[in-house]
Amino acid sequence: MSVSRFTGSACALTIAATTQGAIIDSFNVGTGANLATIQIDQEDGDGYLFLVAFDSPSFSSWDALLEIDAALPSLSLTYETYSWGMFLTGVSIDGDTDYGTGDLWPVENWWHFWLRDSGVWTQSSIGATDRVLFNGASDAWTFGSPVPPQGAPAPGTLALSLSSWVVFRGRRRSAHTRASQPM
Repeated sequence: MSVSRFTGSACALTIAATTQGAIIDSFNVGTGANLATIQIDQEDGDGYLFLVAFDSPSFSSWDALLEIDAALPSLSLTYETYSWGMFLTGVSIDGDTDYGTGDLWPVENWWHFWLRDSGVWTQSSIGATDRVLFNGASDAWTFGSPVPPQGAPAPGTLALSLSSWVVFRGRRRSAHTRASQPM
C-alpha cells in the first residue's frame, strides 16, 4: 500500500472550502488504474480528502475506508459489524475525532454516508459494503449533520490538477531562462 500527502500548491489547487469548514489535508492511497475519492468531514468542519487508486472490479467504499485506515497511521476507524453490513461509529485523524452511534436523538451523532455519481451529493440508500466503486466515483462521510459534504474536486479533476501542478512546479524551479544561460 502506498500513501502520499498532497502539499503546498497542490493542496491549493485541489481544495474547495465552504463557510462551514475546509478540506485541510489530502492523501493519495493505494495503487491501480481506477481512481475514486473518499471524503471525511468532521463535525468541526475539518475535511480530509483521499484519492484512492484500485484495480478490483468489486472494490467497495468500505474496502476503500479499510485501505485508507491501513495506509495512514494517523487515522483510525471504529465500527460495528452486523448481518446487514458495517456501521461506522468513529473516525479519528490527526487528532480530529468524532464518535457516535445515533443514540442521542434528536442530535445526529452518527456518520452519514453520501454519494456523488451525477455531480450532486445524495445521501446513500445503501451501505458502504454494498457500494461498489468505479473509476471516478466520489463518496463521503459527514458527522453530526444531514448537510451534504463540503465541495471537493472529482477524481479526474484532482488528478488533472496534480499533473498540471507537477508540470508548472517543474517549470518554476528554474530561475534561468535560455537567454540568461552562458553560451
